[in-house]
This record gives sequence, C-alpha cells and structure tokens, in this order.
Amino acid sequence: MKATVGVNVAAAVLCGAVIYGGMQHWQEQTEAQASEVKSAVVHREKQFSDVSAYTKNLPDFIINRIESSIANKKPLTLVVATSAEEAGWPEQLKKELAATYGSDIFTVKTLSYGDQTTDELLSSHLVNQIDQLQPNIILFEAPLKNDYQHLTLDETLENTEKLVHQLKDLKKALMIQPSQPYISQTESYEEGVEAIRGVSEANWVYYMNHSLIWPFHLGEYINKDSGNLTKKGNEVWGDYVVNWFTGK
Repeated sequence: MKATVGVNVAAAVLCGAVIYGGMQHWQEQTEAQASEVKSAVVHREKQFSDVSAYTKNLPDFIINRIESSIANKKPLTLVVATSAEEAGWPEQLKKELAATYGSDIFTVKTLSYGDQTTDELLSSHLVNQIDQLQPNIILFEAPLKNDYQHLTLDETLENTEKLVHQLKDLKKALMIQPSQPYISQTESYEEGVEAIRGVSEANWVYYMNHSLIWPFHLGEYINKDSGNLTKKGNEVWGDYVVNWFTGK
C-alpha cells in the first residue's frame, strides 16, 4: 500500500513538473513572440520616423508609396527613362537610394533611349518598353536636347503630350524632367524647359525641374564635340536628383 502511495506521489510530482515545464516553455515562447512583435513595431516606427527626413522634398503621392512599401515590405520599382547612359547619373541615383533607404525599398531600372527624338520614341513604343519593366514610379526625361536639331518646339510639345498621355494610361506615379542643357541658335534651353513645364502642368503631372542648377558657362559639363554630358555634368545632374529623393 505504501509503495502504491509512493508511486502515486511520484507520478503526481512528475506530472506537475511536466505541466510546470510546459507552462514555463509556453510562457517563454509567448514572451519571445511578444518581444519580436514589439521589436518589429519599434523598427517599423523608426523606419517611418527616419524616412520623413529623406522624403521632405517629395510630393505626397511619392511619400505615400514609400511608406506603403515599408509597411508592406514590398519594394518599389523606379523606372528612369532618359537619354543618359545607365552608368551615368542613373547609377549614382541607384547607389544613393540604397544607401539612404536601404536595399529593400527601391529597385531602380534604367531605360536609356540615347539620342532618339520624341518622333522616334513614339514609333519605337517607348511606353510599352517602360510598362514591361513593371514600374511603380516613372521618371521620364523629355528629350529636348535630342529634338531641337530635328523638330520645331511645337512638334516637340505635341509629341511630348502624346507620350505623357500614354504614360498616364499606365496609371503609375509619373514625374517629368527636362533634358540636359544644350546650345541652340534657334531656341533657348530655358524656353524649351518652360514649354515642357506647360505640358506637365496642363496634364497634372509633377515636373521635376533641374534646369536652374546649370551654370551659364557649360564648358566643363558638356562635351563640346558630342554635346553630351561630361563626367562632371553627370555628377551635377545626379546630385540634384539624389538630393531631391533623399531630402538633402
């Protein structure tokens, strides 16, 4: 009888120990999960807090997409359609966005159209090429520099408006910027810049105007033979776009 009681007591003690151990393990797991959730919330709040310092130059529709990307952990694809080479200022932008926001916010894709005019961009279906890159945000350079030797400003504006309508049909966040400076005997760069501004505003598209950063004397920024940007010219343009995206 005593042996039976001893066995029962031992079993009860063992059972209690198992239950206590199980409860302790469950409590530790619960506390660990709660800690992970709290850390994630703190991290997310910190990201939102940090990101506000970087987005102060940006319009609300871009800020909202960045914050949504952070909250949902889904990167944004920024497609840069430009006459510049990918290795120029677009590469500078790509590196600085990763350094500022982290590598999981922006995926930058460059579609370089080289020296094509707006006529050629329409016939080559540039907008379809952009769409294939699955953008969330599009930064389109209106190729004033490419057009001015081949088309009148009125033709450039008409073509640009067609391109803008096609880009808006993609229903993505869209921004337009003018081309790099150029020297023309028939029209001024400033005239072209203001004309493109008019197209942007008439179509309710954000205009990112970098034209004021360029000095009057362009010797060290533009190659006098090709008319293309020098390394320093790319850096100046890149700095402007980077600072705009990063709040500097």
